[in-house]
Amino acid sequence: MKVISFHLKGKMAHFRRYYSNSSALTYTIPPRTTIIGIIAGILGYERDSYYEEFSLERCRISVALCSSIKKIVQKLNLLKVESKNDLNGSKEHHSQTATELIIPQDIRTGCLDYQIWLNHEAKEIMNKLEQLLNVFPHAYCSKRISMGLGTAYNVGWIEYDGIFEAQDYEGTNLELISSVIPIAKLKRIYTEKMTDGRYAVVKEELPLEFDKDRKITSKGIGDIIFDINGKPIPASVVSCVKLDNDKTIMWTE
Repeated sequence: MKVISFHLKGKMAHFRRYYSNSSALTYTIPPRTTIIGIIAGILGYERDSYYEEFSLERCRISVALCSSIKKIVQKLNLLKVESKNDLNGSKEHHSQTATELIIPQDIRTGCLDYQIWLNHEAKEIMNKLEQLLNVFPHAYCSKRISMGLGTAYNVGWIEYDGIFEAQDYEGTNLELISSVIPIAKLKRIYTEKMTDGRYAVVKEELPLEFDKDRKITSKGIGDIIFDINGKPIPASVVSCVKLDNDKTIMWTE
């Protein structure tokens, strides 16, 4: 099995939680739905036209946090833009919204770093994506949209990591999982093996899949865990994927 890997990087990110209203809260990890949107943008798909093409059955995705992060809350002065004349900020009744942002621990010298692994059943999509990502090692890489980390004003960039051979494994014992871990496939976390510095393991519920009407499917919500400092987690899991660079990951499903 071929797996494509690349990094999403930037200075700030906001992956809005779908249930947020007056306060815009963010997921810590980009949801699978956000990742497939970025990939569809790279490939040049029209908006909302790719949900079935990148369903859980056809496309497998894994994600890892590779940098230490923190969250801050800023008040953003939002404009209601109904025409070009509204872009100058002269319209009355601006909406100030408390917005949660993800930033590096040191925003001056650091950056956010999310690693993505992807396998699609369609060879033509894998070949096209590899070709587009491999043109420039550090770039926006998109045909039609700039690469935003969740929202358009949080502009980021892509760093291509390569293509790897991978193998599925069932019923594993102790593994050092480099990606997020779906709760449904977790057997045990070996806390006694967490000796490499400070760990901060958190759980989040993420959207995974939309149908063609942009509604969450019956399998489209899942709980995952990860370390907020970007450390691999020693765990026993139902199944995992081992790459030929000695990393072990899990698909978000």
